[in-house]
Amino acid sequence: MTDGQARVFLDANVLAKPITRSLLMFASDQSAFEVVWSAHAEREADRHLGGSKKPMAEIRAKAEQSLSPTGSRPKRFAQTAATDRQILADAEAAKAQFIITEDVDDFAADDLAAAGVAAVNPDLFLAERATLDGYVRAVRVMAAAMTDPARTPEELHARLGRQHPRTTAEHSSAYASRPLPPTHNQPAVLFRGSRCLHCLRVSQPLILGVCHDCREDRQRTLLSKL
Repeated sequence: MTDGQARVFLDANVLAKPITRSLLMFASDQSAFEVVWSAHAEREADRHLGGSKKPMAEIRAKAEQSLSPTGSRPKRFAQTAATDRQILADAEAAKAQFIITEDVDDFAADDLAAAGVAAVNPDLFLAERATLDGYVRAVRVMAAAMTDPARTPEELHARLGRQHPRTTAEHSSAYASRPLPPTHNQPAVLFRGSRCLHCLRVSQPLILGVCHDCREDRQRTLLSKL
């Protein structure tokens, strides 16, 4: 159901959320996607992180990751929010299929189509694209690094339900612990664009980022397990 390697561009508001960013980065190797971001996104993330958190350049160096290219002529994306036009231009320059962002509704459908990119909420993306093995690896690595307070993978999985309810529900079989209820309502717009999160093809119509064929494939898989 998941064909090929996807490239996803992390918006500054995702880079500035350590838990979400870490889930995406650590789950990527075993989930057939790679994460990238640009100098502009990194600068904006550092501005939101403030001086008390590790700068993104340090995190990027530890991950042995390079910055993606800077996109040109961001003003041509006139229907997208002004603060996100460079992000969209950079995602296009990076040849990304998806922008992972907390503000999907800031990106205009026509601009996304022109750039060949879809915008998707991180919780929806992880629920649809991260494999069970990728999710387990991410939770294990993240829990091992937590010391104040220390968390077991089971405890971390439960707490992730507060911000990532779709992801923890999709991967609930990984742990016996029950995810905690969400602390906030999810955004009204979770996906915008015409590229399927699974097969990566441009297709219409999509339901929360998944095309008809991939939904049918998932349904057949679920029925075969009954």
